[in-house]
Amino acid sequence: QSFRTWFDKLKRKALVLLIWALPEQFYRAIPEVKFYLVEAFGNPTRNDYGTGHELAFFMFLCCLFKIGALTPLDQEAVLTNVFNRSEFGLRVMEFSEDIVVIATRYLELVRTLQLTYRMEPASSHGVWSLVDYQFIPFIWGSSQLI
Repeated sequence: QSFRTWFDKLKRKALVLLIWALPEQFYRAIPEVKFYLVEAFGNPTRNDYGTGHELAFFMFLCCLFKIGALTPLDQEAVLTNVFNRSEFGLRVMEFSEDIVVIATRYLELVRTLQLTYRMEPASSHGVWSLVDYQFIPFIWGSSQLI
C-alpha cells in the first residue's frame, strides 16, 4: 500500500515536475515524456520493478534528446549523473540544464524504492537473477569494451 501512495504522488506531480524542468517550447511533448517518466518507477499493482521499467527511464531520456531538451553536449553529463556515484555528478549539475537533475541518481533512487517497499523483481525468470532489477549498467559498461 505504501508504494501505491508514493506512486500516486509521482503520477500527480509528474506534470508539474516536467513543466518546471522543461522550457515552454517542449510542453507539447510532455504527455508522452510523462508516460515514460511515470512508468520508470515500477508497477504499484504488482509492487514490482524490473528491466522494463528501467527501459522506460531510458526511453524518457531518449525522448528528451529527440525533442531537443537534451543535446549531444549533455550526453556525458546525463550518463555521469545516472551511473556515477562520485562528487563529479554534483559539479556537472551546477553547469548543466535543469533537466539533467531528473536523471540524477535514478538507479540509486529505484534501488531505494526496491528496498524500502520490498518490491519484487518483475517477471523474474533470468538466469541466476542476473536481470532481476537493473541490467542497463551491465550493457553500458560492457559497451565500453567494444
